[in-house]
Order: sequence, then C-alpha cells, then structure tokens
Amino acid sequence: MWMFGLMKNFNSPTSAIICYSSAIDGAEQLSMDLYELCVSNDLKCEIQPLPDSIRGTTDDITKQLSSSDFLICVGGDGTILHVSAYASSLQKPVLGVRMGRLGFLSELTSQEAPAGLQKVLDGASRLESRSIVKAQLDEESEVFALNDVVIGRSTLGRTVAVGVMIDNVLIAEYRADAVILSTATGSTGYSLSGGGPILFPTSKEMIVMPVAPHLTRSNALVIPPTSAVDFYVERGYEAVLAIDGLYEYPLKSGSKVKVSSANRHVDFIRLGEESQFYSNLADRLGWLRTDHSHTSFTESS
Repeated sequence: MWMFGLMKNFNSPTSAIICYSSAIDGAEQLSMDLYELCVSNDLKCEIQPLPDSIRGTTDDITKQLSSSDFLICVGGDGTILHVSAYASSLQKPVLGVRMGRLGFLSELTSQEAPAGLQKVLDGASRLESRSIVKAQLDEESEVFALNDVVIGRSTLGRTVAVGVMIDNVLIAEYRADAVILSTATGSTGYSLSGGGPILFPTSKEMIVMPVAPHLTRSNALVIPPTSAVDFYVERGYEAVLAIDGLYEYPLKSGSKVKVSSANRHVDFIRLGEESQFYSNLADRLGWLRTDHSHTSFTESS
C-alpha cells in the first residue's frame, strides 16, 4: 500500500526549457510570457514548440533539456504525456501548465502560471515522483508508459480476447472491449472511466482491469510493483496495443505483451502539500456540492 514519502524540495533553478503545443490556442503566447518571466529572474531559458506529430523530430528538445534544470510544459495532459518520455530519460522535473478545463498532471492553470512559476523560481516547491511501466511486444524494443498500457480493438463493436498472467499465474481470459494496465498516474484516466480505483499519485502499485468484459465480472485488481504481467492475444483481428493513448502498435493472434515496473520515474513540480491531491480530486471530479456549506466539516477538523 502507498505511504506518504519523504518530501523532496526543488531548490531554486538556474535554467529551464519551455515546451508548448502549437495546436492549442494561447499556448504560444503564454509560453512567451513565461519565458520573459524566466529571463527577468536571470534564468537561462529556451523555448521550443512541440512537433505536430508525436513521432516528429525531438533532437532539439532533448539537447536543450539535457542542459536545463527543469521543463515547463504548456498545454494539456496529452502534451505532458508527450514530454514525459524526455523528462524521465534525462531525470528532469516537469512543471505542467494546463490550457484546458481539466487536467490531473498539470500543477497550474494558465491564469495561475506567472505567479506559480515565480514561486518555483524562488525555491518554494517540491518534487512528486510518478512511477512508469515498461512494455515489450513479442521481441520488440521496450516502450515506456506513464499512464497506461491498453490492449483493445481498433474498431467499434468487436471484442478482443486476451489471456492475463500475473507472476506466471493465469488469472483471467477476457473477451472485452479492452484490457488496461494502469499506473497510479493513469488511475485518474481511462481506468477511472471504466470504474477502476484511484491510487495516490506516488503509489507504485499497478491496476489490471478489463473494459466491458463479456460474461465476466469487471473487477479491477491492484498489484504490487514487483509483479510482472503477461498479456496473450488469443484472438487478434484488428487488435492494437496503445501506450499512453499516444502510440499504437498492431497486434495479431498469438502476440504477447510483457509489462512490469520500469527503473525510472517522472518528477513533477508541485507547490502544495501532498494532501492537496485530495482537494484537486474532489474539485475536478465534482464530488462536492456547491449548494451546501462545508464550513462545519472544516472547522471540526
């Protein structure tokens, strides 16, 4: 089970790179504003638009990030997932700024960004480490996922047949829309929409669950980070392997996907205490009724 870990402070940085999605309105202008703020604080700063395609060239970003203290990502959760691969490989922390309405990975809204970034530059922030999993399709190279690994259909109206083994023990043979292996980060994504549990962000546990299984219960299973999961595609017509919803690989009958915890992580820059996660969760999932006063609850605590 998860435990609150030792809080890691993020000391005052001296250099940064700002990445933004050019497809999102206002992201470029906000990035320029944040660039000016960094420069005014005597930071060495670079600004770089992300390629339109997730498979586009990233040599410039990798080179600039390697000589920077942290990465500022302006966009949405999808943009942050895109840059997390660079950040984890180089062990550089990420400060996420969301332009949209909802986001669990980003720390700041576009309105909060200037003041929030200033706090980071002043050294008033901490690091939150998120675990990553690695997946290997047959004998191909390993790929890494911050959110989830999904085996499903590329077309609607069909199911995929997948056998699931955990630590060499066969636990299920699903015929379902998809089967998800989710990290704690991904537990507020696709897994949540399928009725899965929410894990604390720094938890290293993983979730295995089917999506709309046929003639099988849709129980989610939380497993320890030491476990290894093997997925066997028993019927693979038009089946796909999706990594973080960004990369897709075609699967055929007989394909095997091996998933386990990776020996790497992504550090996110946070301003609030660890318990701020619960407040964010309640707010973004609409758990609190706005027509009721909660003063009595907060005062009694």
